[in-house]
Amino acid sequence: LSQVAKLAAVSSGLPFVCITVYAATKEEYKSQLVKPDKLPIYGAPPPKSKYVEEQPGRLQQQLLAVRSTIGHYFGWCQSAYVFVKNGIMNSIQFGKDAYVYLNNPPPEFLPKATVITVSGLAGVVLARKGSRFKKIAYPLGLTTVGYSVCYPAQSVVIAKVTGKKLLCASHQTYEAVRSLWADKETVTKV
Repeated sequence: LSQVAKLAAVSSGLPFVCITVYAATKEEYKSQLVKPDKLPIYGAPPPKSKYVEEQPGRLQQQLLAVRSTIGHYFGWCQSAYVFVKNGIMNSIQFGKDAYVYLNNPPPEFLPKATVITVSGLAGVVLARKGSRFKKIAYPLGLTTVGYSVCYPAQSVVIAKVTGKKLLCASHQTYEAVRSLWADKETVTKV
């Protein structure tokens, strides 16, 4: 026990005994400094040195080809991921908005929704024994009539926008067909 106590006393006092402070004068300090150009890493380059660009080897070229191919697929996957993510986020937001709207609907919403639904179902009943065109046109047409009765201002806006788009599409179709005929006429004249 006495040896343990002696060792503990010696080890606790050891840091105080071993510390020695060295002081140097300014002249000694300056004599020990080394200039950067004297260091071996800062040597002057050879006078006739010339930069030669490294030519990639066969393995490097193959890795570059694989990397560029994978980069195209990675970019496509990344854009597909962003597209799907945005679609999912928009769907979730639409669902939340619809839930909030349907939780406290305006008083005129349910009667209007009923009129639109009944008009669409009437179209289905009227077209049950008709052709495929009637089975599509009657429900769609009567639903459109029900919507325009319940929401006249919005129907006018939709009709104007749709009319402009149809007009533009018909002009483009006309120009495409005319260009086909014009090419045939020039070929036959020559």
